[in-house]
Amino acid sequence: MNILQIAFHTSPFNEVGKNDGGGMSIYVQQISRHLSYNHNVAVVTGEKAESFKDNNLEFISLNIFEPELNVEDKEVYLQEFKNKLEESLDLKSFDIIHAHYWLSGLVAKEISNELNIPFIFTSHSLGVFLDGYNKERVDCEKIVMTSSDLVTVSSEFENMLITETYKVDENKIKKIVPGVDKKIFSPDLSVEKENIFLSIGRIQEQKGQLKTLEFLNSFRKIENNFKCYFIGGPSGKTGNEYFEKLKKSVINFKLEKHIEFLNSLSQEEIIELLNKAKLLIHTSQFETFGLVAIEANSMGVPVLSVNNGSLMEVIENNKNGYLSENLLNGNVNNFVNNLLNDKNKFKEIESTCIEKSRQFDWKITSKNLNKIYESLV
Repeated sequence: MNILQIAFHTSPFNEVGKNDGGGMSIYVQQISRHLSYNHNVAVVTGEKAESFKDNNLEFISLNIFEPELNVEDKEVYLQEFKNKLEESLDLKSFDIIHAHYWLSGLVAKEISNELNIPFIFTSHSLGVFLDGYNKERVDCEKIVMTSSDLVTVSSEFENMLITETYKVDENKIKKIVPGVDKKIFSPDLSVEKENIFLSIGRIQEQKGQLKTLEFLNSFRKIENNFKCYFIGGPSGKTGNEYFEKLKKSVINFKLEKHIEFLNSLSQEEIIELLNKAKLLIHTSQFETFGLVAIEANSMGVPVLSVNNGSLMEVIENNKNGYLSENLLNGNVNNFVNNLLNDKNKFKEIESTCIEKSRQFDWKITSKNLNKIYESLV
């Protein structure tokens, strides 16, 4: 089977945690590599990056725009992307198209209509998550979903949103749960844990890092011995502005000795910190899944989150993390304080995290996608 993966707005093989590179990049990387063991897979992006070919996997950058360009400003390049795509590849040779994110979906829809090639769509993020409700984007997402042959979702929460908000036929939706690369996210249990908290994600208001600072400011009254590292660079039009707001808040809260912003890090550096950390603080309220949470769990790190959507399907309170709409409450403080000061309790939670993470595997994700591709072809 010849498979075309379209990731228009960001290169899946560029640095994750920088610019627009996030969970979607990891998703496309992983499924493409696993699917290429049995099929020919081409991954195409408009973002400038270094193209390569690795056995049955080919990555092609059409070199249209810089990685630093805001995603909102990339829409104007959609037609140029489609034209270059048609020039660069024999599109008729593909059996299936998989579009990632709504901008890729708009291109895939046209190609599918013109060449009668089935296409499936994965959103990775939705317009309804954004402040102010971006109607233009939501309308486009609905067009893409209703035009596609099948829509994949990562959680029951995303399934509900798409069926109820976007009015997509539930028979067209298939739940495919993302995975974890166990070769990478495997804990070194000989490393001694420290009182380290992590916040991993691009610096943007949607990710809610300010809530983490507010929690730490409150928690410090109970326990003062901790350090929190923020991993990820500013992203989006207001990313730098939000970053300045966070830095000012650190000063206002007098948290300077507790907080360090590390920008984007390599995967090896993140693994090193996860091995030492006792908690991941996740403050993105709405996500289709929340890949970073299961990666942390796979490393034995519990997750504290305000996400009352998709992460409800992953986290059990006091088992592998804690979910709370409001981090400024006594139950949250007790949970985190126990992680820092009760070694036996932490070991118990660490073990549960690792055990619960075993169900998430990119091999299973790719196998389920392969079945969908074959059914459509």
